Amino acid sequence: MNLIFRALASVLLLCCGSLAAQITLVELLSDTGDILMIHRLNDGELWGSFIITDQVADSFADNELIVLQIDQNKPVKLEHQKVCGGGKGDQQKVTFGFEYDAEQTQWLFSQVKQNNPDILKLAGWDHDSYHHMRADRRPEVVDFAIQGELAVESLLQQFQQGRQIIFRYTTESGETRQAEFHLQQLKEVL
Repeated sequence: MNLIFRALASVLLLCCGSLAAQITLVELLSDTGDILMIHRLNDGELWGSFIITDQVADSFADNELIVLQIDQNKPVKLEHQKVCGGGKGDQQKVTFGFEYDAEQTQWLFSQVKQNNPDILKLAGWDHDSYHHMRADRRPEVVDFAIQGELAVESLLQQFQQGRQIIFRYTTESGETRQAEFHLQQLKEVL
């Protein structure tokens, strides 16, 4: 099954407009069976592909971001943006249903409490705690730039000097998982 995901990751990277061809430099395996592949594209950019293990019959949760962190550096949230293009999906719609109960028409409010805004969110704490980077995400694979136009500026240096990288993610079934990779092999390749 992992062979299929590796082939799929390679084909999807090939489909990207400016990402015409690639060479897989290294493939790392975590203790949990997850895979991290590093690719160099013909235009010189470095990309990574994080692939969920085939030991889990689940995929990335659509409503949760994948976070990568190298050593104690600032974590990076991989925000979904389809980089390879493709068909436009159907517009999402939200509907609400209301029920009317004649016996509850006279509500009494004994006290009205005004909601206070969340000061931490207003202050941008999320942006201070994380880097945000666009990534191409599919059910079991996420592709992200390590060096290039979309990459966080210091990410390549972190890969070159780091000891370990950790991916934290949530599956569709609500399970939070973590995959850890040791980066010794990358120092020779990058």
